[in-house]
Amino acid sequence: MSNLMTVATHRIARLVRHPEPLPAQPARFVGVATLMTSRPDFRGPYARPVSAELLIDERGRVTVSSLYLAPVKVGSVTCTISRLPRTGIGTYAADDLRLTIGLHVGIDVLRGAQDSEIMLTLTTDSPGSRVAADGQLTLVGTATFQDGYLGGRLANLVVNGTISPVAGGVPGRSRL
Repeated sequence: MSNLMTVATHRIARLVRHPEPLPAQPARFVGVATLMTSRPDFRGPYARPVSAELLIDERGRVTVSSLYLAPVKVGSVTCTISRLPRTGIGTYAADDLRLTIGLHVGIDVLRGAQDSEIMLTLTTDSPGSRVAADGQLTLVGTATFQDGYLGGRLANLVVNGTISPVAGGVPGRSRL
């Protein structure tokens, strides 16, 4: 009787096991990021090309694997913008994308200016727009800069662009 129970237990366990998760699917975002700040001499708007490589798993978890945002020129001052390590994580479900991303703003050439950092949650919530069938979307986020030249100043970032491939609620999956 114990052998029969053991066999039955093993067979039931095989039936209820969760399938192995599918590997994360790559997606690409290309668009324009527009930054505005509350600092009078650095208000903007500063519109710059942006591109990002994303990985989206079957549960809708998103990871930004790479990000490029063109430098901002303000007169003779160049500001480089890069992603902070261990940021760029979010979710994607029902055409709603939400990313928390940290940005480092390096300010070159301006005497006495120190670099600033900001943690933004970019979302398709209003006034943004959910992902359309063709991959068009708008992400928005507002936060306060930490440290440096922009420390304590408010920033508003609006990102318009296209994510591809797009299908079935999760980019990277084929439409059936």
